[in-house]
Amino acid sequence: MTGVTGDERRRHRRTPDRSVGVSVPEDHVGAFVAQAFEDPERSTTWTEVVSEVVAAEARDAWDALSPAEQVQELLAVADDYDERAVEALEAVPLDGVEPTDEVDDLFEEATRCRRNADRIRDGVAAAYTEDRIEADRLADAVEAYGFDTGTVAEREDLVEAVTEAYDYDVRPYGGVLMEADDSDADAAAAGGDPW
Repeated sequence: MTGVTGDERRRHRRTPDRSVGVSVPEDHVGAFVAQAFEDPERSTTWTEVVSEVVAAEARDAWDALSPAEQVQELLAVADDYDERAVEALEAVPLDGVEPTDEVDDLFEEATRCRRNADRIRDGVAAAYTEDRIEADRLADAVEAYGFDTGTVAEREDLVEAVTEAYDYDVRPYGGVLMEADDSDADAAAAGGDPW
């Protein structure tokens, strides 16, 4: 195998050239957003995520935020974990045969960050199902935050590349935040479900 640099890896990733527009009735937008964040293989609660993310000394400031602001804060933390996972995975050389201790450490850090990001977003989904935030407030919070699925898709492409190179065993991604590829766009155009 020849060495592959991070720049070469980025050039060869799936990069959808168009987004898929999905029409969702206004009264279902909150449920749609929550379902997109939900990982059906997890059962995270809002309280669990808040207790794990918000330090005890910051709890008063946290409680002073609106539910929408709290959602945005958690999405920022999840995004940070995703970016850290991408950085760790990009540092893994794909030209090895057996993983070194350094590769093991990088992959362990990446999967830890990946797990944390997914768990936080699952907690955001729980905020909706637990009636902690109204549907329109959740949708507005996500839109105001400017949430983008690109980093999640990039992270999962890198997880796939590293697990193929080193035969790691990793839990498949359980959410539905991945960006659509061309086959998804074709399915949507034909009236199929893009997810």
